[in-house]
Amino acid sequence: MKNAKDVKQTATHKFLMLGPTGSGKTTQFLTLPGKKFAYLFDPNAKLSLRGHDVDYEEFLPSDVSLHAVSLTKGKGDPAAPGAASGVYLDWEKDYQKKRDSGFFLDYKWLMVDSATTFLDIVMDRILTINGRPGQWPNQDDYGPQMLTFTKIVRELTANNIGLYFTGHLQMDQNPASKMWVAQPLMTGRLREKIPLLFSDIFVTEAYGDAALGSVSYNMRTAPDRTYQTVRSSFKGWDHAKKEVIGLDLIEDVTLNFHEPLEMQGLGKILAWEKEYTG
Repeated sequence: MKNAKDVKQTATHKFLMLGPTGSGKTTQFLTLPGKKFAYLFDPNAKLSLRGHDVDYEEFLPSDVSLHAVSLTKGKGDPAAPGAASGVYLDWEKDYQKKRDSGFFLDYKWLMVDSATTFLDIVMDRILTINGRPGQWPNQDDYGPQMLTFTKIVRELTANNIGLYFTGHLQMDQNPASKMWVAQPLMTGRLREKIPLLFSDIFVTEAYGDAALGSVSYNMRTAPDRTYQTVRSSFKGWDHAKKEVIGLDLIEDVTLNFHEPLEMQGLGKILAWEKEYTG
């Protein structure tokens, strides 16, 4: 029988990295130590990874239906289904082949970039199954989308490999308190259910002026009234105080691309955690 007192650190972190476009979510993946593989669903992801040692497969819809649609059921311009719904099937076939062949055993980290665009691909497939390709989703389309996405994330987080999921945020205002709360840009109850599957949920932020070359990147590691989803499993050892400590509320994860990335940003935090001997 195992005992939690013997657990020194998280064996394989499961990261959900949230933030707006341009906040450094994808780039932080480069700082993780070891061999890396990425599933890319975002057309801009390669721009963040180019020039670095990351194997990847890209799944982008090349034939999206462009016909006009209406919120009124059954109305809209007629159009052929197109190939967009096939992207999900292509990914599913690729993933199952790699999983069953042991392909992922050669890698230490798997990235999915991003949850936001992946959900769109899942919905393309659901609409085609329901006979409404290219139409505005009905209420009964969202349930199958959420179920499919949940099953995928449950399997990926259960694998014995480090997982790095990126996603975007949406700001919602509580009608009673008038407080603004940042939540994952996901469908319905996925905003609450999906974060439960990850060991660490961080929010990346960019500050400064890119035109002046003075941009810095921060990472939120603990929840507050606005970012309630954030959490961290990291623990380290303060040798001076001889006590277990966690991360700062805001960690500076700005990268210097003239130096090895694996000892910077999130990778540096991973190295700090491994020093924990308390």
